Formats: sequence, structure tokens, C-alpha cells
Amino acid sequence: MSRRVVFLIALISLAVLGTAAAPWTLPGGGLSAELREHVRERYGLDLTVRGRSTFAVLPIPRVKFENVALEFPDGALEAEGGTLRGELRILPLLFGRIELSDFDLTETRITASVRKLQAVKWTEVFKDRSTETHARRLVVTKSSVRWTDLKDANVDGLSAIVRWVDPSQPLTVSGSARWRDELVSLEQASIFPDLLASNKISPFSLTLSAPGGRLTAEGEAHLGDGPRVTGESTIKTTSVRNFTRWSGMDLPFGSLLQALSISGDFSMDRRRLSWPAVAITLGSDKLEGTLGVRFDTERPVITGTLAADTLNLSDLFAPFNQTRTSSGAWSEEAIDMAGATGADLDFRLSATTATLGRLSLDDMAASVLVQPGRIEASIGRADFYDGTLKGRLSLAAQNGLVDFKSQGTFSGVKIAPFLAAVGEPRWITGRAQGQFSFDGHGRNPADVIRQAAGRSSIELTDGELVGINLEDALRRVDKRPLLASLNWKGGRTPFGKAEAQVVMQDGVGEIVEGRLKGAAVQAHLRGQVLLVDRTLQVTAGIASVDAPAGQSPSLAFDVNGDWDNVEISPQVRSLIERSGAAKPLFPTPRVPAGEQDPQATAQ
Repeated sequence: MSRRVVFLIALISLAVLGTAAAPWTLPGGGLSAELREHVRERYGLDLTVRGRSTFAVLPIPRVKFENVALEFPDGALEAEGGTLRGELRILPLLFGRIELSDFDLTETRITASVRKLQAVKWTEVFKDRSTETHARRLVVTKSSVRWTDLKDANVDGLSAIVRWVDPSQPLTVSGSARWRDELVSLEQASIFPDLLASNKISPFSLTLSAPGGRLTAEGEAHLGDGPRVTGESTIKTTSVRNFTRWSGMDLPFGSLLQALSISGDFSMDRRRLSWPAVAITLGSDKLEGTLGVRFDTERPVITGTLAADTLNLSDLFAPFNQTRTSSGAWSEEAIDMAGATGADLDFRLSATTATLGRLSLDDMAASVLVQPGRIEASIGRADFYDGTLKGRLSLAAQNGLVDFKSQGTFSGVKIAPFLAAVGEPRWITGRAQGQFSFDGHGRNPADVIRQAAGRSSIELTDGELVGINLEDALRRVDKRPLLASLNWKGGRTPFGKAEAQVVMQDGVGEIVEGRLKGAAVQAHLRGQVLLVDRTLQVTAGIASVDAPAGQSPSLAFDVNGDWDNVEISPQVRSLIERSGAAKPLFPTPRVPAGEQDPQATAQ
């Protein structure tokens, strides 16, 4: 064979190869019609090609369609615009049939409906096509998803890969998208469609990550008439507060919680998600018990019964620290309960040791109920500074106003450790028992205090007043009244019983009864506790224990000032009046007309 013939054959071969490798732009009829039929029969999708159709043979037979539209039956899922690329199976192509082995959908706009997707009979969809040959891979890039019946659920920048090599192998999905300007990654998800299609149980796995949060789950799934999923799951977030702000998800007390993790076996159906045995980490505390979420109500309801060795609830009471401004006055800022009542909650909590701010409770049994615009919390029983405590607190918001109610009882409480815990000096000791109730309503804390009403009572037994010896002060008054005002501090005053009752109305507490009785002295209190100004106006009258009833006190103290800076001082005038040397300085009381002078009568 001559060189010329060889060269000619080579040129012809190169031309054939080049022609095969080069993409051919075809008229819109034949190729797209074949593909539409293939997609409808094999995947149940309606395909429309509005742009160019391109076909190439080498290196792999492939097609390209521009400006396409894909639609699932009944409009549950639609993909509009973009470019569809696909690789063709060689063997069917030799027999004149179009079958895609790979899909690649780019820059498309996907529209979906949750309601319509839930109505699809997925078992029948998978069953009708489980024995057919499918594409091995679907790739979606640079696309977006818009939901017709979900609020704030649209995503952009969608990139996903769906693989299903063989019916005996699981279908796997991975990808990422931007939701609310943050990247959400589906690290992996797997399921066996052929098992679901035959109404059998399919293993599944799922790993999803988002800013500050992560979800992992694996177990078994079953469709049928009652879809159900069971398995083991772990949910973690570094900050519930940040997660709820970003996601817009409504969670009870979501704006107040930090790190949270939930782990355990779970089961889920259309009505309920439950963990029959769950381990929860809240901050550094670990809780165990049961947890559930109900979906068959108007709002999701989270229920649970949990127990912990230690439980710090200070974050939940943080808003109470904001009821006062930096200057100490009651805040005029409106009370907003929306961040704490986003979803319904019904919890039972128990803890060996619980912390509420500066206070500590032991062997606590409590419950929390959250409903729209309403929060109720109660302590059924708790050990409280060597005594016991029971209480109830409720807040209800309506038309911009908040009703605040609280009540409780306590018994056997050591008062000195309690005062130290709340940051007050230990000025009194003994065991306390009593009860309290407080009601108020308004738009802000200042309004609530201004309209506050209630009643409280306290009784202390076998205690001491620290910092003053009233018995010694009485002796000083009898001997040197004028010097008693200078040397009254120091020492202790033991007493057998001290009690007080306060009736509150419009933010003013009136001391209707207040007394203290020791072995040698007794004291009586009268005055007011002003909640609005956070001040005291109280007078304490001191007398010997055997003083006749109705006799004026031998010594009186004024207790005045704001709650954070109480001033106690003896009434100087009463001391001067008791001094014979100073008595002439005061005017003699006038005798009413028609009455005789007492001294003259005595004479």
C-alpha cells in the first residue's frame, strides 16, 4: 500500500473521529421527543425542551438540552430553566433507544410543595420502577429551591449528588445549599428504595450540619399506610439562642438557652417524635428521661420527664435580672414573652441540686408549662437552706399587658445562709417559715410594681439579731440616755420568736403586724415597704419584756433608706426626752381647758 493511500485513510479516520467527537446541534423534534418518552416512562417526569439540543458520540455518547422544564405529577415538584446534560447507555443506543446513565442539571429553578409531596404515594412510585434500569447519578448544581407552602424555607446555591448504582445498593445523597445566607450541608443520606417499594423496612442514615448545629441519625424506615422511622439520633447545637435567631425556628425559651445536645433511641411517625430513653446535655448539666414532640396539634408540643444530678436554671431566670436599669430603677421597657413562648412545652424536672441565680435548691421536683403567651412554673417541693420550699409562678400576656402571679410557702429555712446567698449581710439568724403571694400587671416591670398587690408573712424562731444588743441598749438608755445614741452598735440580741405580716396594695406594703420577743426585750415594728422606690420607712420600738402593754417604748429606731443601703439609727428626740437634764429644752404640753394639771391633782 502506497504512502498516499495510507495518508488518505488516516485523514478519513481523523475526520470521522472529529465528527464523532464534535457536538451536533439537532432540530428540536426527534432527539428531544425520544428523551421525553424515556424520562416519562422511566422516572414519571414530564420533560419540555425549549432551547437547543446537542448530541455527541465521543468520548462518551452524551446529550445536552438547554432551557428545559421537568415536572413531577400534580405539580408537586417542578424544575424550570437551566441546562440538562446526560450520558447515554451505549447498548440501548446501538438498538436505536435513548437511555440516560447520568443526569446533570445546572442553573435551574426548582419549585416544590410540601403538601403535594406528602400526598404522593411513594410506595407505588418506587414499586412501579424498582425493576427498571435507572440513571446511576443525578447532579444538580447552581440551582435554587422555592417552596409554595413553606415560609422562609427557600434555598439558593444548591449543589447535590444523588447516586444509585444498583437496586441492591442504597441510594445516597450529599450536597449543600445556602439557607438564610448560611451554608447548610447534607454530608450524607442513604436509603434502599427497592425495599421501601416492596413495603419492607429499609435501613437509612442521615448526617446534616448547619451553623452551630449538627444532626446525625441512623436506623430503619418503613412507608406503607403509616410511615414510621426508628433508630438512634444525636442533635447538637453550640447555642440554642443563636440557632433560633438564624433559623427562625420557634422553641420554648429558645432565646435563653446556650449549648444543647439530645441523644438516644427515637421513633417518629406522622403524629409524634419520641425518645423513650434520652440523654440531654444542657450547658454542663446532664439530664436523662423521656422526651417527645407532638405534631397533631395546632402548635408543636414538646413534652418530657427529665432528671439530673445538677441543674443550672439561671439562664431561664435571666430576664428577671433585666427588670431593673443600671441606675437601680424599675425598667420601663415593654415585657416581651414571644421569644420564650414560641412552641408549647410540658416538662417535669427533678434534680438533686438545682441553681436559680444565686439560690440553691436540693431534691427539687418542678414542672414547666408553656402555652401561647403564657408561662407557668411550679416547684412541688424542694429542700431550701435546711428547710423546704413550695412555689408557683405564672406570666400571661394579652393585648400588650402581662399578668404576673406568684405564691409560695417555706418552712424551716435557715435565714442567715439564705441572706448570704442573695448577697445580703447576715444581720439575723434563726429558722423561718411563712408564705407569700404577689400579683401585678402592666406593660413593663415598672407598671407591674406600681399596681402590685399581695400579702406575705414570716415567722422566725430561736434566732439572733446580729450587730446590736438591745438588752444592753436598754440599760444604757436608763442610765445615760444621751450616750445611748452613740454606743448602740455591736453585740447580739437573742430572741425566741420574731414575726411580721405585710399587706401590699398599689406597690406599697404596709406592716400590719411586726414583733420580736426575747428573754429580756421585745420589739414592735410599724411602717411601710415602698416597692416603687425600693425604700423602707419603718420604726422599731424597743422595750423590756415585762413592760406593761400600751406603754411607750423605752427606745426607738428608724429603719430608712433604699433596699441596697438601709440605715438604722436611734430616734434622738426620744433619748433627749428621757434625759432629765435636757427635758426643760422641750415645751411643756398644754393642759386642755377645764382640766386640772396632773401634778396639782397629785398634790
